[in-house]
Amino acid sequence: MHAVQEPDAVLLPPLTLAVPLTDVEVAAVVAVLKTVAGPIRLRLLQALIQQELSVGELVELVGAHYAAVSQHLARLRAAGLVTARRSGTHMLYRTTNLHLPALLATALHLAEQTAPQDPAHLHEHH
Repeated sequence: MHAVQEPDAVLLPPLTLAVPLTDVEVAAVVAVLKTVAGPIRLRLLQALIQQELSVGELVELVGAHYAAVSQHLARLRAAGLVTARRSGTHMLYRTTNLHLPALLATALHLAEQTAPQDPAHLHEHH
């Protein structure tokens, strides 16, 4: 595992509800949320926020097949959420967006506040 020194995050002003998002902004937000919404991609991003890792290391951490991890990393790269660099025979991946940790932390907080407490409730149909 290879630790990466990340620069301090730059805080952006909060979006206000007084100014509606443009269609382009809505599409961009939806695209980002869809990209991070997969279980494997979420676990990959969580691991890569903390350190730079190879595909093999990520396979072990997330418990998915090599091909699946590679495909998810390709999608994250295409979205601009991770980058890769060659180190010898390995490709090492890391996160590229300083706001990603805040997004994941906020999503976790929302999930904790809004998710049903009883897992059986998840399977109920209304």
